[in-house]
Amino acid sequence: MPATPLRSYFGLSLAWAAVVLVLTLTPADEMPRTPVWELLSFDTAAHAGVFFVLAGLTWFSLHRQRRWPRLARWAGLAVLVGSIAFGALIEVLQMTMRLGRHGEWTDLLSDAIGAVLAVGLAAASGRRQQRRAKMTVPAIALLVAGATLGTLSAQAQNLPRARTTIKKLASPELHGRGYVKQGEHEAAAYLRDRLRGLKLTPLAPNFTQPFTLDVNTFPGEVAAAIQADGSPLTTGWRAGTSCIAAPNSAAGNVKARIFLLDTLVFTKATVQARYLLVPWSKRVLLMRAADAARLHQLPSLLQMRLNSAAAMITVVPKLTASLAAEQAPQPRVEVLAEKVPLWLDKAIFGDSATGAAKGHTVWGTVRVGAQLQPKYQTQNLAAVVRGTARPDSFLVLSAHYDHLGMMGPKTYFPGANDNASGVALLLELAAYYARPENRPAYSVVFLLFGAEEAGLVGSSYFVVHPLIPLKSIKFLVNLDLLGTGEQGATVVNGRVFEAPYKRLLALNNAHHYLPTLAARGRAANSDHYPFSEAGVPAFFIYTRGGSTAYHDVNDKPAALSLAGFSGAFGLVRDFLNEEGAAPGTKKSR
Repeated sequence: MPATPLRSYFGLSLAWAAVVLVLTLTPADEMPRTPVWELLSFDTAAHAGVFFVLAGLTWFSLHRQRRWPRLARWAGLAVLVGSIAFGALIEVLQMTMRLGRHGEWTDLLSDAIGAVLAVGLAAASGRRQQRRAKMTVPAIALLVAGATLGTLSAQAQNLPRARTTIKKLASPELHGRGYVKQGEHEAAAYLRDRLRGLKLTPLAPNFTQPFTLDVNTFPGEVAAAIQADGSPLTTGWRAGTSCIAAPNSAAGNVKARIFLLDTLVFTKATVQARYLLVPWSKRVLLMRAADAARLHQLPSLLQMRLNSAAAMITVVPKLTASLAAEQAPQPRVEVLAEKVPLWLDKAIFGDSATGAAKGHTVWGTVRVGAQLQPKYQTQNLAAVVRGTARPDSFLVLSAHYDHLGMMGPKTYFPGANDNASGVALLLELAAYYARPENRPAYSVVFLLFGAEEAGLVGSSYFVVHPLIPLKSIKFLVNLDLLGTGEQGATVVNGRVFEAPYKRLLALNNAHHYLPTLAARGRAANSDHYPFSEAGVPAFFIYTRGGSTAYHDVNDKPAALSLAGFSGAFGLVRDFLNEEGAAPGTKKSR
């Protein structure tokens, strides 16, 4: 037989090695659950199977070449050393490339087991089996490879798809998913299409549970300026980067003299008496955020007088937008402290009694295009994957899809972390449970709430008008702010529902999904709250670290690392499976 070129067989093993690198180093993939008490869990079998194929193909290639007979003679040892080194390289790369993965020595052990099995089987086959295997070994290996790829594909969650979801929800075309230009309706339409594409079952007609709310909106210009009369000292602020409208701001275009709130008004009766005589309807009240928070401490008559100011400007350390259901008597804006110029700081805050700038009167201009929307029609979205064993018992995943919308004709709040990230994770988990091989034993419900930013309006409405019996909900996991994760995650209600939290913590400790978990107590800070107050066991999970943008124009998709996204997916999936979502579950705890 003529010598066979090395390259004619090594193409198979090199191709499979490339496939292994793609599987293990692509952020889109996450290996499925690996129970710590199972010797041969799926993760172990998958790693062993992949390296069984790799070692088998490599052994076959080395053994069949004739150019270097000594290498062929020691093919088994070469394959073992090479496979283990290749597995170790993968674990090192997973730990250093920021893929949302964690290198584990147990994976390397599984790789070695697969390689040893392949070499042992090949060495025991003998010369006759080697001749017959000339065609069958590659064929069998490719069949195993195909089966392994198919299984991994079915079990993986898709990180690039999640990024696409976040980018879409945070895009300008959805107008901040708020109540200007029908932004939240556009977002809801997009999400209905996603739910249909997953072939989920609607819990309401067209997946939609309608409700109404009162909400203050800002479709017109939002801006402010301050100028010293007869002086070139002028500063203007525009919406988004320098100022925002206060949530309850009324519409208006006001120019009037600035009057700084003197902090002595909180302690001196003489100052309070003087303030009662100020013509507030002709003044723009300027105050620091800390002082604005103390206004309720003043006598009610003085509060009423201050509340009659023509406009209000509050200097804040950070622009954090919000929503309100009513309007104040005047236009109100919040100005970022770092945007207040030095001359104004000295002129105003240096002379709290008069507000004079070296003899000049300081004028303030406030423009707010506000519109109160009474009984605005919006909606929750609800879908379910029916359980195979206990369809009337429910596990619930929730996330709010709404955000703050627009402020003026050009400025909008993207809401990438809050809460496009949570919606993206919910959709990935929905895709997982919608697959036939992952069909849950208990029914898994997916709730996408509207009007969370307006005060948990959508989730509160659902609790009063439930689409499933609340008493049949075994557990609810609310997903909000899942776009980071460098520092792990926090579990609100972890101190309330201690036994479930211990199970969650044990899963994270076993599989290292997230760097740390921290438990919090009861908090009315997301859509879990109406449920837990109604007696439904519920967690709210959010990640920590990375981007600090929150309720501002900087909460953009590019700012999100998604460092904990894959880990959160695995952790929530495993927790739900333990609670009854795993196929084959027959009874509740």
